[in-house]
Amino acid sequence: MGGPRPGTRHQSVFTDESKLDLNYIPDHLPHREEELRFLRLLFRFALENPEEMSQRVLITGPLGTGKTVLSQRLGLLLEDEAWRRGVRLRYVHVNCRELRGSLFLILRRVVKVLQPGFPGRGYSPDEALEALMERLEEEGCHLILCLDEVDALVEEEPEALYKLTRIQEARVGLPRRLSLICITRRPETLARLDPSTLSTLQRNILRLRGYTKDQLLDIVRERALLAFRPGAVSPQSLELISELAAEEGGDARYAIDLMWRAGKYADRSYSPLVLPEHVRRAAVDLFPALRREVLHSLTLHERLLLLAIARYFKSSEEAYARVGEVAETYRVICEEYGEEPRRTQLSRYLRTLGRAGIISTRPSGAGGRGRSTLISLKGVPAEDLEREVMRWLEGEGGWVTR
Repeated sequence: MGGPRPGTRHQSVFTDESKLDLNYIPDHLPHREEELRFLRLLFRFALENPEEMSQRVLITGPLGTGKTVLSQRLGLLLEDEAWRRGVRLRYVHVNCRELRGSLFLILRRVVKVLQPGFPGRGYSPDEALEALMERLEEEGCHLILCLDEVDALVEEEPEALYKLTRIQEARVGLPRRLSLICITRRPETLARLDPSTLSTLQRNILRLRGYTKDQLLDIVRERALLAFRPGAVSPQSLELISELAAEEGGDARYAIDLMWRAGKYADRSYSPLVLPEHVRRAAVDLFPALRREVLHSLTLHERLLLLAIARYFKSSEEAYARVGEVAETYRVICEEYGEEPRRTQLSRYLRTLGRAGIISTRPSGAGGRGRSTLISLKGVPAEDLEREVMRWLEGEGGWVTR
């Protein structure tokens, strides 16, 4: 029970873990075929008359409903068909939260995809946008730009979407070169937009609902065939995974992450099968705010600050922490990891952690100690959060950017 027999070598339950990666785009999207057909109809013009018009689409839905993978699958299909037709079309997908909700950083990322030698410094957002349009004109190319988690951009720079949706109007008589797909799970944040921009985005809305238990079972079955040895995930485990994910609002990402972690527990216990007990143990670890997609999108200093928050609450019985108290813990942790503290960026880091659903903040109100910002941890035990962030800081998760 404690390991393989002497002289034998344990065989992992996995055959290809990459099929459970956040960035994997499957060839088939169970229970999203109709939505994919709808999007292909909306963007048919990009293959038939790409210079005659542009499109704006808004995709909304709770976490794990397939918004990102649906858009990415559309991009692959359109690029493939465009290549076969001899049409110059590019699809670029950017996560606005990863890029700090900065229009300049978003545009720099996009231009560098089209023009790898683009310097990326010394440009204003307006100049970067003009450089993008000029590049598209030079290549005779139509760009479908997907702004994932667009609420981060709206919160940081409410005028940014106005610029993106109106850029074509400043290019009178020139071909249409830019279409937008905006993805959000918090459509209420779009209320910050000016009425004309909001009206433009709401013209084509695709609303995705959480998956049912049966739909989740289809999804995990297909993914298990791609990622595990045949029969390695027991039918009972697949049923349990789909049931737990259905309780999380029909979240397919939760289901896939849960299956991956359960497989890790199976390997750790030298089991040839992923059993329901492995799923239950994985579910204890997998709080919504600790999912790989969330930690993966954080910068080094956001993770260091998150570790500081975890350590503060681990040693405190208080429900709230003041920013100054967390900042001091953050300073100590930065010394521990050989990093220079970035105290002037703490407000921005806290906003990012709040948008990710890990923490919440509120003003302290008047009091003897003065006004401050209070931080609370949302549904994540501090000890588990500390352990998970430490695992990433020690290299298992990898970095995005500093």
